[in-house]
Amino acid sequence: MGKMVVTLIKPKQNIQYDITNACASYSWSGSASEAVRTFEFDYLNSPYESSLSLPQIETGDFISLEDPQEGEVFYGQIFGIERSSRIGTITYTAMDMMKNLLESNAQKNYKNVTAEAIATEICGDAKIPIRYLYPTGINIKSMLCDKMSLYDIIMAAYTKAHKITGDKYFAMIYKRGLGVYKAEWIVTGFTLSDEENIYDSDIQEVMEDIKNQVKILDEKGRQIGEVKDDDSIGTFGVFQELYTQETGVDVTAAAKTLLKTQPSQTIKISALGDINCISCYYVTIKDGATGLEGRYWISSDKHTWSGGNHKMELTLVFDALMTEVESSQET
Repeated sequence: MGKMVVTLIKPKQNIQYDITNACASYSWSGSASEAVRTFEFDYLNSPYESSLSLPQIETGDFISLEDPQEGEVFYGQIFGIERSSRIGTITYTAMDMMKNLLESNAQKNYKNVTAEAIATEICGDAKIPIRYLYPTGINIKSMLCDKMSLYDIIMAAYTKAHKITGDKYFAMIYKRGLGVYKAEWIVTGFTLSDEENIYDSDIQEVMEDIKNQVKILDEKGRQIGEVKDDDSIGTFGVFQELYTQETGVDVTAAAKTLLKTQPSQTIKISALGDINCISCYYVTIKDGATGLEGRYWISSDKHTWSGGNHKMELTLVFDALMTEVESSQET
């Protein structure tokens, strides 16, 4: 495994510095629910030693993290600085350009257009390059977006497609552009195993999100159908959800996407780092300690490099989760 390279980029002055050796430690992290990926690093701070002519870092500078094999894995802007008066290190935080999509709002009204066309328009407005937009081919009859973030507008459009296709989609910044993918990617040629790379594993089980009966209502709130899972009801009792009919959507298929028949298991793993293990990807696991075997979905990841070691903390769940966003309904 080659050495990671951290580069400081100052676009205004058109200069860049390799600051890898000035970083005492650094971490790269993300989660399915946050969408923006973050890079945090501890930068050597020695105000009294002029021989260490390290470049000054300012808010608005950019940071790139590169892997010798995979190329650039992170590119983002510095937003936060945590100064400490004592000599040692200063902690800086950079975030990728998903932050621009999360923190810019728009008011939009779409008619007869696909999710991928909506995402293309939004990225054009926000000047965000496009890496890949999963082609759903689903025509959205109408979608009203009443002052929503640009990220939420894109996810609301893909949520409408999800209700018809049943596929789950996620958005991430990849190689300096926006990618919206179907949740089906798996980390290839890699297994998390207690014999090879797992330091520690822990399973937590929660029952709170079980929904095993969904009543389907029309616009006036009258029941027009239901979907349920008798096995789950037999084991855990009834946990009910309501689904209100939407135009142009198959109500039974949409109600079925709300069913969740088993307790949620969250698996926390601490392991030897592999930069391909990131949120929204599946990974294969074979862990004798917990008895886990098979493919699990990464819902959050944190990779830390310190003293020449690369370690990762992963949260795994059994199946992919989608960030579903609702737009205003047309009345």
